[in-house]
Amino acid sequence: MVGLGLAGPALAAQFIVLEDECRGKQLLVTGPIEEGDADRFANQLAALVLDPELPAVQDPEMLWTVKLDSPGGDVGEAMQIGRLLRKGLATTEVSYRYAKRADGVYDFQPADDTICLEGDGRLAGCFADIVKAECAGACLLAWLGGADRYAHEGMLGAHGLPDSGDEQVRAYLVEMGLSAGASAALLGPQSAAEHWLSWPERSALAGRAAALQAPLESCPERLSQQESLDSVMDPDPAVRDRLMDRAEAHRACRLAILAKAQDAVRSDLQAHAATGP
Repeated sequence: MVGLGLAGPALAAQFIVLEDECRGKQLLVTGPIEEGDADRFANQLAALVLDPELPAVQDPEMLWTVKLDSPGGDVGEAMQIGRLLRKGLATTEVSYRYAKRADGVYDFQPADDTICLEGDGRLAGCFADIVKAECAGACLLAWLGGADRYAHEGMLGAHGLPDSGDEQVRAYLVEMGLSAGASAALLGPQSAAEHWLSWPERSALAGRAAALQAPLESCPERLSQQESLDSVMDPDPAVRDRLMDRAEAHRACRLAILAKAQDAVRSDLQAHAATGP
């Protein structure tokens, strides 16, 4: 994993481009979201999405992934970020915290505690745990903009969100596809103390937005794990060819959906790319 960071003004968010050989380029947003960060974010996303030389990856569906690790901040800026993410059908993820190593490469930040695995296999032994990413308040609003949303490992916090009387935020949550009940739960009276969402609450907010699910339903069905094995191991070449053709048709359909999303945000992103950070 390698990364190149762009720092904004003091106390503003930082944007770090991570490159992964399996999942392509990813944009990490870390630190508080402050005034002007939506424009700076758009500029970084422009460099990521409009790059004509995206690396070859095993999973082309994950080219535009935005990782979030932020305590929150400016709600309005976060909603602008979320809307741009949804328009571009980007994936949002809250997983682990990254830190720059001595060699300048960004990697998972090790925790103080350790995890020990028993057995005789190569994974047996004790290892440093990894610090979980935290995304609260305004960051949660940006995360909700993802067309695919993941928060299996990281923490989502509702503290820092306005109450239910904020019409702009309520309208944004409806725009992002949240139910009235889910919106009310997030914007209920919040105490000054931290309010981290439970695993069931995080799972209820994660998933795929209709903006991506609807076009995906028109794609050929993705191969199951067994079908993937059969596509290379089945003794009948006709079976292998049929499965490989379906896998390629599914991949081509997914790429066409992403290309359409890229076109949808092209003018917005090109404007930011032209003006610079």
